[in-house]
Amino acid sequence: MTKKILILLLTIITAFSIILSGCGRVEPATEVTIETEENEPGEEIQKESEEIQEEVIEEEVQVEAKPQAQEGEVTFTTEDGIDINGNIFGSGNRWVILSHMRPTTQTSWFDFARYLADNGYIVLTYDFRGYGKSGGSQDISNIDKDLEAALDFVIRNDAEKIFLMGASMGGTASLVVASRQTVDGVISFSSPTEIDSLSAIDKVGNIDAPKLFIASQGDKYAAKSANTLFNTSPEPKEIEILDGSAHGTFIFEKEPDNAEIVKQIVLDFLNGN
Repeated sequence: MTKKILILLLTIITAFSIILSGCGRVEPATEVTIETEENEPGEEIQKESEEIQEEVIEEEVQVEAKPQAQEGEVTFTTEDGIDINGNIFGSGNRWVILSHMRPTTQTSWFDFARYLADNGYIVLTYDFRGYGKSGGSQDISNIDKDLEAALDFVIRNDAEKIFLMGASMGGTASLVVASRQTVDGVISFSSPTEIDSLSAIDKVGNIDAPKLFIASQGDKYAAKSANTLFNTSPEPKEIEILDGSAHGTFIFEKEPDNAEIVKQIVLDFLNGN
């Protein structure tokens, strides 16, 4: 009996050992080999992106900044080779080109130019050929070429807006140039319809830009010309006939009250266009 029990116990122990041995057995892990290319697709995209960024940076470095005009004296040349002297007041990219009358020079505009500069505009004054510091001989029939040279100078200096304003013959030249060049507005101040062989009366109908005509009631010929030019020109247009008799920029010397009115009228026109 005892012998049988011992055999039974041995059998149970052996069977249990086999079960434990089977449960504790760990199969070797299957080796997985992942083949990769030298450059993963993600790495190639990143590399291409970096190369494009480098090219963009190189292109930006190569772009030359447009020149910024500085206050002070400048010189530019007309199409027929005349050196024109000018002066810049203020800074920015909203330009006003002031053309003087006879017999004055650009200095007649200096105080008004400073006024416009103080109100956010950059202003160019200049001497017509044969006047002041400019070269050549006085020749009214060609002063429109001097203004066009001034306009080209301004355009090269990254102008956002350009307005022309001229007194007497300078206003006539401004109207002539505005009839064939793109500007944002033109102001004729005591300007004749024509002077010598320079005529605005046959050109003003071609000006699409806003126009402002100013003259003094007592300056009878100028007032008559202002009304004629106004009536001949298309919209948009404005006219202001002032009390007093001063001609052009003489108003700043002789009629200070009217001068203040002119300053405000011009500034309102510029700000509104």
